[in-house]
Amino acid sequence: MEQVWGFPRKVMVEQLGDFQGFLPEPRSLEPLASALEPLGYFRRRLEVEEDESWKQVIPYLAVTCGGKLLVLRRLASQGESRLHHRLSIGVGGHINPESPGPRPLIVRGLLREVSEELELDSSDIPEPVVVGWINDDSTAVGRVHLGLACRIEVSEEVGVRERDRMEGTWQEIVSLSPEESAWESWSSLLIPAIAVGIESCTD
Repeated sequence: MEQVWGFPRKVMVEQLGDFQGFLPEPRSLEPLASALEPLGYFRRRLEVEEDESWKQVIPYLAVTCGGKLLVLRRLASQGESRLHHRLSIGVGGHINPESPGPRPLIVRGLLREVSEELELDSSDIPEPVVVGWINDDSTAVGRVHLGLACRIEVSEEVGVRERDRMEGTWQEIVSLSPEESAWESWSSLLIPAIAVGIESCTD
């Protein structure tokens, strides 16, 4: 039985406020992950998929290369049926129990997901930085999940490892239209923030 990590909605409200949409919080990932870990715990996924009093925390990682962004299309073979065929810029997934290690649980889980989904070995993954938080209670998926939005900058374009579950293309971020209905709601909220971050790095 799959176990997923998260915390009660009231913890989100206490720590972040009862916000909707994208909440900027640019900072290093590791100290934030260490501070969050004592606030959460594992529950069975089947118990929490429709429990709106509890938020499953999802590291949601955008991958950039210069002015380009990795865009994913989730195929029907992927587990979450509510996201099939949607466009996404988020790599990552649920936080599951991990083997013990020196780094925080959230960091270990995110690095594992990235190395599974993309053609990047864990030792080659650049240090993720936090962009902010995503909360979207307008959808059934969003009401039970909280996104921890992060970004890595790679030196060259990387491919998708899990080709049976998703397709990946590199696109100029200025060409993306986040208001298009094909996007996951989280991606449509995150794209403008990533675009601003890239612009500030190139100024």
